Amino acid sequence: MDVAAPLEIPRKASSREKERRPLDAWERYRALNAAMDEAYELIDLNNREGRFALILMSGLNAAVLVAGTRNDIASLLMANTRPLAISLFLIYVVVALYYTLQAVDALRPGHFRPRLGSWPKDRPDYPKGVRYFEDVIARDAEGYWQAWREVTMEQLNAELAVQVHSLCIKNNVKRVALRRLYSGLRLMTLLLAGIVALFVVSAWK
Repeated sequence: MDVAAPLEIPRKASSREKERRPLDAWERYRALNAAMDEAYELIDLNNREGRFALILMSGLNAAVLVAGTRNDIASLLMANTRPLAISLFLIYVVVALYYTLQAVDALRPGHFRPRLGSWPKDRPDYPKGVRYFEDVIARDAEGYWQAWREVTMEQLNAELAVQVHSLCIKNNVKRVALRRLYSGLRLMTLLLAGIVALFVVSAWK
């Protein structure tokens, strides 16, 4: 009597089913940690871009400061262009001061406490508060250890998701500040170019 061979599930079909299934708890934990690492890397990148913009701004300001403190440079201008040059210089000073403050805003650490909104506290996935530093220091050492003994994987993943969300808000604020900062650098460069153009025109006449 022939025994029927067992049916084999095609490997490709099995692989597709694995790709479509929801992540399990440990997979979510690893994915959320990877997302958090990417968010911190983006914060570091934003800070580097902010420092680079501050270096460029310092160079422009140094050039204007040196030129503005030399009496012989003003004498190179024609009499009818001096009021315009002084106006451009004063506008530059105001713009430089404003965007220096923008650079400070772009580089400051910032503080964004996770916002849980209307998340019901009686839900089984409500974050336990074992990772965020303000939640940690709100407990004593024994209470913090007890929280770790009681936390579930679902609560831990929820807290990781909340932290990633807060970091993304922080990154968005930094990116907006950086866009304003680089717009200011463009404006400062144009103002400086206008001042230099006046000197060039005066030198040719």
